[in-house]
Amino acid sequence: MPTVHVEKDRCKGCELCTRVCPEQALGMSEKINAKGYFYPVAKEADKCTGCRRCVLMCPDEAIQVEVKGKRTAPPEALTGAPLHYCPGCTHGVIHSLIGDAIDHLGIREKTVGIAPVGCSVLAYNYFNVDMQQASHGRALALATGIKRGRPDLAVFTYQGDGDLASIGMAETVHAANRGEKVTAIFVNNAIYGMTGGQMAPTTLPGQITSTTRAGRDVKHAGEPIRMVELLNELQTPAYLTRVSVHDPKHILAARKAIRKAFKYQMDGVCFSLVEILSTCPTGWGQTPHDACGWVVDKMTPYFPLGDKKVPEAA
Repeated sequence: MPTVHVEKDRCKGCELCTRVCPEQALGMSEKINAKGYFYPVAKEADKCTGCRRCVLMCPDEAIQVEVKGKRTAPPEALTGAPLHYCPGCTHGVIHSLIGDAIDHLGIREKTVGIAPVGCSVLAYNYFNVDMQQASHGRALALATGIKRGRPDLAVFTYQGDGDLASIGMAETVHAANRGEKVTAIFVNNAIYGMTGGQMAPTTLPGQITSTTRAGRDVKHAGEPIRMVELLNELQTPAYLTRVSVHDPKHILAARKAIRKAFKYQMDGVCFSLVEILSTCPTGWGQTPHDACGWVVDKMTPYFPLGDKKVPEAA
């Protein structure tokens, strides 16, 4: 029978795992952990089928499932350090997917990650690879220098929407136009998460933020920027795709896309950008579960999922 293992003191009580369990085998404890959060427990363990949806959905690497003596484990490309993100924030899910891609391709010893300012600023604590810190918006400029100096390395950037699509817009467009053989991971949560929940370039029309209390007025602030569509107008070959991590099915699709993006880089094919729709429960003022629903109901109609450009060499 499958066994669920919970590292209770890593949990932030977001309840995303219990929400995605198809058999309702998981429930929340009546006790709190060292951080003051309720944590998941296998209340009806005999119902567990070992589907591992809870593992995929957990943003804090707090759950493992053991089936026939084989236990899931976080990627070796992650350090295992506790994540600083808010409860239910899906940055942690995205970290796991990047770590999976690095492990899958066996490139951990030759990978360099770059994180600028924003929620990703502490990424060097979480990835078990060489990491560099860039000034706000300059990650792809730094990535260009590293990749050109060491073409054998796998170089990726981990950037939010305020970073990549606002202050770093020039770096993004020109790196893509030059066809730099790097991988950009673009986390789009439609808000400035770290600095106070202000309007971002990707904030939706009518969306309330700390600087748009009546909602984004497109007549004043313009329409949200669709980055993969914008870059798709360039003639340079590239891999451009948009995915989401709001449920296990889409997390698996995101895993496939990120693996593909790194593979294109290692094969010297093209520039790659994977845009990932992510939640910001704190900035949006929602529960983690409701935030996942908001991605589906509000974000995906404006930011449609799927490949926008695939290189002919593929």
